[in-house]
Amino acid sequence: MRAFARGLDEILVIEEKRQMIEYQLKEELYNLKDGERPRVVGKFDDSGEWSNPRGAGHGDWLLPATFELSPSRIARTIAARVSQYFAGHPIEQRVRIRMQERAAYLQAKEDSLKLTLKPDRDRDRIPFFCSGCPHNTSTRVPAGSRGLAGIGCHYMVLWMNRDSTTFTHMGGEGATWIGQAPFTAEPHIFANLGDGTYLHSGLLAIRAAVAAKVSITYKILFNDVIAMTGGQPFDGPLDPPMISRQLAAEGVQPIVVVTDEPDKYPRNTDWARGVTIRHRDDFDTVQRELRELPGVSAIIYDQYCASEKRRMRKRGQYPDPAKRIVINEAVCEGCGDCSIVSNCLSVEPLETDFGRKRQINQSSCNKDYSCVKGHCPSFVTVIGGQLKPLQTAAALAGEHASLSAFTLPQPAVPAIDTTFGILVTGIG
Repeated sequence: MRAFARGLDEILVIEEKRQMIEYQLKEELYNLKDGERPRVVGKFDDSGEWSNPRGAGHGDWLLPATFELSPSRIARTIAARVSQYFAGHPIEQRVRIRMQERAAYLQAKEDSLKLTLKPDRDRDRIPFFCSGCPHNTSTRVPAGSRGLAGIGCHYMVLWMNRDSTTFTHMGGEGATWIGQAPFTAEPHIFANLGDGTYLHSGLLAIRAAVAAKVSITYKILFNDVIAMTGGQPFDGPLDPPMISRQLAAEGVQPIVVVTDEPDKYPRNTDWARGVTIRHRDDFDTVQRELRELPGVSAIIYDQYCASEKRRMRKRGQYPDPAKRIVINEAVCEGCGDCSIVSNCLSVEPLETDFGRKRQINQSSCNKDYSCVKGHCPSFVTVIGGQLKPLQTAAALAGEHASLSAFTLPQPAVPAIDTTFGILVTGIG
C-alpha cells in the first residue's frame, strides 16, 4: 500500500457499509513524509474539518454507510473526484464537461427511479401490536405521566402517541432516568421492562434505580414468552411469584400484580410479602396510586401473549372461549371509541352507504374483548356460535364444473443425485 500510494495526490476508497479498508489505509500511510502522503477519501470528502456538523474531521458525505450504495452513486462520486484534474488544456475541459453531463444524467435517472412518496406515517405501514396483545393495555400511562420504552414488542409504543419517550439498550431500561432525575422537576416516571429482558439483565437496572433512590415504577410486562423473536420459551424458570420475591429482595416496594385473570392464582401462591393482585380494569388507578409514592415500585403485568394464545388454541393446548363479539353496523355510528379503548387491529373500518362504520375481523380476533369497554350499544355478544366455514376448492369445483378443466400439471421433480442450490424468496 505504501508503494502504491507514493506519487498519488488522492486515493478514493469504495466499500459498502462501514469504512474498514479506509481506516486501515489511513493508518498505514500516516507516517509517510509530507508530499508522499496522498489524501484518502471514502465515506466523507475533504471539504473541510468543520464543514459538517456530523463530526469533526469529516467533510460532506461521499459514499454513505447507510442505505444502498448504487452503481450510479459510485460513478458520480468517481466523476466528481476525477474531474478536478481536468482543468487545463481545452481537450481536458471538454472531457470534464462530458463527465459532468454524464453524471447529471445518472443523477436524474436515479431520481426518477426513487419512490415519490415521502416518509409519512399516513402512508408507511409501520409495525403494530397484534390483535389482543397485552401491550395494548400495559403500555398506557395515566394523564400527566411519562413512560420510557424498552427492548421488546412494547418498543412499538414509541409511535403510538402514548406519552412514551426514548429507549435504551436491553437491560438498561429506566437507567436514563437515574441520570435525568436530579436535573428535572418531573417527580416520577414509568419504565416498560419485558419479562425476557428482565430475566436477561433487567434486574440490574432495577437494582441501580433502587441504589440511586429515584422515583420510578417499573412495569414488568409478563407475557410468558419471548414474543419479539417468535414466541420462544424462557431460557430459565420465571413466573410472576418469583419476580415478586426477587424485586422485594432488591428493596422494591410496593409490588402490584395486574392481570386479566386475577382468580387463576391459588391461595397458597408464594408471593413476596405485601403483594396485591388487581384486575387489569384497575390498571390506570394502580398507576395513579404508585406514581405518588417515592422510591422504586413495580407492577407485574401478567397477561399471556395473544399470538401464542392463538397458536396454542389451534393446537388444542389452550382454552378457546365459546364467545365472540360482533358489531351491528346498523347501530354503529362509526365514532371509533372501540378502537381507542382497545388499540386493536381487528377492529376495522367498514364503508357503508351510511358512512364509515366499524367491524370486527373474526379471522384475526384473539378474543381479548377489550373493545367492549367502549361506550357503544352496537356490540353483540355471541355465545357458542361458530364461524361459517369457507368454501373449499372441491365445493367450488362442484358448483362450477368448468373449473375442473383447469387443473395444473404436477411439476417435474429433479433427481437428487448430487448437491444443488435452492433460492427461497423472502426475508429472514
